[in-house]
Amino acid sequence: MNTERIVREHYGRDDLESVILDALRGAGVDVDALRVDDLGALDQLHAGFLPATEHLLHALQLTATTRLLDVGAGIGGPARLAAARFGCPVTGIDLSPDFVAVARGLTERVGLTERVTFDLGSATAMPYDDASFSRAMLNHVGMNIPDKDLVFAEVRRVIEPDGRFAVYEQMRVGDGDLTYPLPWAEDSSSSFVETRGRYAELLLAAGFRIETDDDRTAAVAAAGPPPAGALTPAAVFGPGFTQRIGNNISDTIAGKLSPVLIVGRAV
Repeated sequence: MNTERIVREHYGRDDLESVILDALRGAGVDVDALRVDDLGALDQLHAGFLPATEHLLHALQLTATTRLLDVGAGIGGPARLAAARFGCPVTGIDLSPDFVAVARGLTERVGLTERVTFDLGSATAMPYDDASFSRAMLNHVGMNIPDKDLVFAEVRRVIEPDGRFAVYEQMRVGDGDLTYPLPWAEDSSSSFVETRGRYAELLLAAGFRIETDDDRTAAVAAAGPPPAGALTPAAVFGPGFTQRIGNNISDTIAGKLSPVLIVGRAV
């Protein structure tokens, strides 16, 4: 079984859109008049959730004319937020058919289909012309990708000169075995966590200069956990979410992992 298949199966879930809509209804949200802000507790599938996405989008310095690529777009939360907050066109690409279908369905429900589109495909071979985008982002995706050099080379190909690329990932900051399962993997067979130094090295080799290298652990911790009973990404990840995120937090406290934001500028 190849890595991409393992990753697709890890994130696959039957009737995912229905699960999300049921969770929203249970919280009193009118899903027939859904807004981007209604989804914020469920569709930001990375450390720090919505505040982390907002920080990343501001780091990209988006405007209404920015052409933004979301690599590994998941169910589309960051892409929709970028389009809603900044008015820019966004293209997302993801390996999971389930996630792409849900991303399209939720985007239609919030009325953003003219501004946000999603494609099914691999980040290592994207179906876009050279210099198609002025910005790109990678949100907690590289942990599932062994060939990050291929991804970064592809992003550099499809982004215009001087364009910014924001990489927000769980990165290695210390030694020791990781505690599985984690949010992105059942075990080490589909987990490819790298150090901050290695990310920077690969970005430089792909044709980016590093503008920002920011450990976001303190910022994520300061935000604290969601209040009891609140909507969380558990509706997307399923009943094992609590254990997975707990293992992630334990490894962070132990000094093995940190959520890090690196912003590169295409040269």
